[in-house]
Amino acid sequence: MSQQYFVIDNGSYNIKAGFSNQDAPIKHQNALSKARDGLIYVGNEYLVQTNNYSGMIFKRPYDHGHLISWETEKAVWDYTFNKASPNQELDASITHLTLTETPFQLPQLSMNTDQIVFEEYGFNEYYRCVPASLVPWLNLGSSESKNNDFTLVVDSGYSGTWIVPIIYQNVYWKGVKKLPIGGAALNGLLREIISFRHYDIADEPILINTIKEKTCFMATDFEKSLANRKKYRCEFILPDFKTTTTGFVKTKDTPIDTTGDVQSLGLIDERFTIPESFYHPEIIFDNTTSSTSTIQNASFKNITDLVVECIMSCPKVTQPLLLGNIITVGGNTNLPGFTDRLRHELVKELPIDWHVQVKETEHKPDEASWFGGVQLTNDEIINKISISKKDYFEHGSNWCQKQFGFKNL
Repeated sequence: MSQQYFVIDNGSYNIKAGFSNQDAPIKHQNALSKARDGLIYVGNEYLVQTNNYSGMIFKRPYDHGHLISWETEKAVWDYTFNKASPNQELDASITHLTLTETPFQLPQLSMNTDQIVFEEYGFNEYYRCVPASLVPWLNLGSSESKNNDFTLVVDSGYSGTWIVPIIYQNVYWKGVKKLPIGGAALNGLLREIISFRHYDIADEPILINTIKEKTCFMATDFEKSLANRKKYRCEFILPDFKTTTTGFVKTKDTPIDTTGDVQSLGLIDERFTIPESFYHPEIIFDNTTSSTSTIQNASFKNITDLVVECIMSCPKVTQPLLLGNIITVGGNTNLPGFTDRLRHELVKELPIDWHVQVKETEHKPDEASWFGGVQLTNDEIINKISISKKDYFEHGSNWCQKQFGFKNL
């Protein structure tokens, strides 16, 4: 049989996976979940097997972006491979695996992953990389790829936001920066504020995430939005598990009667104050009970500062080229206004004669790396940068880390 190619973008919130000949990835939560009745679900099983999402507990294999629990991850991978098999049988012995991991992953944790890939699953060939490094492969060969040799990827996911410069399809590690604010931090802040102002929803992770995705947006001008905050009021209908299990934003076209026993949240400045944490990280500490005076008085770098630092850390000749090709990916960039606000802030910080272009991909932001990985498997270079199972067993467990680990630091 001919070689198969399977791509896994192993995100800390959602996992995106599939064969290279699929039109779209299989996407589901990278977690095990436990319902109030004690039943355990893998991935998105809970969506079809329970009508009551209240009180769900999620166990994720990632902690602060690091893959620390293969006991959990293996169950999710098995579920993923099973979901992929009805379309095409997965035979690891003839399959090339492209896998993403967090930048600066601890070497021992990466070696654990390599061991699972070759010794547990028995994949034939393997390439491991950071998600941002796959983004420049999108649209390769098209008219839009003329500047893909110099790409600055802003990857804002669940565990944090990474700013990664890619020069000639290689990560320039000296310029990589991290803002430890992502979907998890936004959800935590939203939980604190709503529980303090309205209802206690501390045990409702699905509801919190739904409210964030349905109501939050990035303000173009935070001060102006705050001064006119009443115009942004919206009413979020809470789930009653009869007419809705997830909740929704009430509009004039709302199809159900919301005048009875239906409970709702009146959200105003929460909608844009929480995403503003990317530009004012101190908001998080001002609204959490664990804050201390030392933390509150500390100076925190925001996403704009880190992008500028990243640019200035790169070779001087590449700086304007990187600024002209900034691509935003990751789940948080689904927030309305995310890309426009970043462009607006960068223009204020950089020389006036530097052209700043911030854009999104044609794919869903959280699926961009997967599609980039698919494009990479169609290029002959994949055979030169991959490691075979034979090489792994011949050279030992350190071999993958030498080939795939972060360099030039």
